[in-house]
Amino acid sequence: MEYLGFTLDPFQEQAVRAVDEGRSVIVSAPTGCGKTLIAEYAVDVSMYLGKKVVYTAPIKALSNQKFRDFRKRFGAHAVGIHTGDVTLNPDAPLLIMTTEIFRNLILEESGRLEGIHYAVFDEIHYLDDPERGTVWEESIILAPQSIRFLCLSATVPNIRELAEWMGVVRGTEFVIVKEHVRPVPLRHHLFSAKYGPITLKGVKKKYKKRLAERKKFVRRKPSSKKIVHYVLSNEQYPILYFCFNRRACEANAERHADLNLLNDEEQDRVREMVDELVAQYRLDDYVRLGRMRRLWESGCAYHHAGILPAAKEIVERLFTEGLIKILFCTETFALGINMPASSVIFDELEKFNGVEFTYLSTRHYRQMAGRAGRRGMDDVGHVYSQVVPEAADPKEIERILHGHDEKIASRFLASYSTILTLYNRFGDEAYAIFRKSLRNYRKGEFTLTRSYRREEAQIRNRIAFLQAAGFLEGRELTPKGGLAAAVSGYEIQAAELYFTQSFSESSPRQLAVILAALVTEESRRRPRVAASDIRLSFSGEKAINRLRRLEVRHGVAQPIREMDFSLAGPIMSWASGCTLKELESYGIPEGDLVRVLRMTVQLLRTLRDRLDDPVVSERMHEALLLVNRDVVDAQAELQVG
Repeated sequence: MEYLGFTLDPFQEQAVRAVDEGRSVIVSAPTGCGKTLIAEYAVDVSMYLGKKVVYTAPIKALSNQKFRDFRKRFGAHAVGIHTGDVTLNPDAPLLIMTTEIFRNLILEESGRLEGIHYAVFDEIHYLDDPERGTVWEESIILAPQSIRFLCLSATVPNIRELAEWMGVVRGTEFVIVKEHVRPVPLRHHLFSAKYGPITLKGVKKKYKKRLAERKKFVRRKPSSKKIVHYVLSNEQYPILYFCFNRRACEANAERHADLNLLNDEEQDRVREMVDELVAQYRLDDYVRLGRMRRLWESGCAYHHAGILPAAKEIVERLFTEGLIKILFCTETFALGINMPASSVIFDELEKFNGVEFTYLSTRHYRQMAGRAGRRGMDDVGHVYSQVVPEAADPKEIERILHGHDEKIASRFLASYSTILTLYNRFGDEAYAIFRKSLRNYRKGEFTLTRSYRREEAQIRNRIAFLQAAGFLEGRELTPKGGLAAAVSGYEIQAAELYFTQSFSESSPRQLAVILAALVTEESRRRPRVAASDIRLSFSGEKAINRLRRLEVRHGVAQPIREMDFSLAGPIMSWASGCTLKELESYGIPEGDLVRVLRMTVQLLRTLRDRLDDPVVSERMHEALLLVNRDVVDAQAELQVG
């Protein structure tokens, strides 16, 4: 079977036939096998039938990439996008969105979900994400039964259990399509800066069993120079070099700036592309640009969340054009973005999880390793892991390289907005919906496991808190509860601040700072900032802390977050009209700052459209105009080329 000029593999044919029959499908296949082609077919079929299709993705970068790809193919009129910070053509037959937005539309019983033939869930294994995975489960459980699902997954061992669970909650059988063989096989290598290529047996011989001895070697982090030289000497480029922190990405890129991996013609193409994109994205005063350009013109780059989204976009476009020969990147580059390389290098096989250094899971390793090997270009993809043999635990390395992928686990914990909506709609019958989580599914039926009883106890505690805090009267939503249910994301804090008149005392610029303090997440990387004048004069913070104490009294295990004013200085400066260059003095990574500003825009827009006080609503709109400009304006950025 041919499709879009490709001869389909047997697993793709099987999935395509299931789509032709209008079945719900889950596809499990290694990274780089061509799962996206199946999604494109489902889009094609839906559009041909004159029906709508939703394409959800776990990260905005992937949503944006799909939007551009589909718009080129189907035309601007047929494709829309709805993420937190961008809404373009929202009534289009093909609508790309984040999973959070899809869940929110379901809770709102939005008319936009009528006539949808397929919902494509890209990277369904993201359901396992500790923080955001619950949104996937809520969407699968709550979506209208008329919607068919096409779920794409990396290889996971419990795919059958996942498909059965989805079949039960969706009321339809899911066709399971599995592929184990990669079109481009991978070859895995270990490399030591001291000894060169090394086998697992060699690591076992050199491994120091005593902790005190191992510690001497752990402190000596090897340079990336030797491993990069080795891979380049084998002509196995382009290379994706994964580092687990941003500083290492940048330092490693700088270390290789003198390689000059491009010929004269390629350098000219880089200059031409970069000039054009810098002008379109208005990045002339971007402080990193000069140094980044020099790297790009040598065929080298780095990519992480701390740089501007537009700069990441330029790197991705250069990489797609084959003009970046070695890219130092963090793990998010492996998630969904379809940019394969000839080889992948792991700077190390351990990463810091916020508490301690732990070895990668097998699934995590395979997801990133799967970026090696370009179909139709490489006979084999090479994956190198840098190790310090004396300190690298051979059992862990063996598990990572040869072990089984870990199962997808349920992360279900209904959000406050979900609880408010469902409890208001169904009362105690809502518990029957909460019981449909994957955690509660055992061998073909829902059983009240011990972990589910804990989960249900938490939901009961949360309902008791919502009643005590004035969001619910019995099962009825109060005006405050109605606002919280509609906001969905920092909903409890935002509704409380509005109903305690905390917004009324604030100017548009102050509103930007206050809402940024709701969405800001504490970061180890961020310099400590003294309490701002706004924080000292803002009374609403006490209202949030009162709610947190009330949650604790009602046995809520994960109370709402405190407000974080650590970015108040740069946010206030930005809302006052300063340039990106002028924010440099705060020492905050510009990518982090833009992310918080975009989340602030999202919350400002949501509240502006839902508040019943025209004065505060107008102030929210003024704050939105102050914040959503230049590099923060995601909508303008997305419309570039």
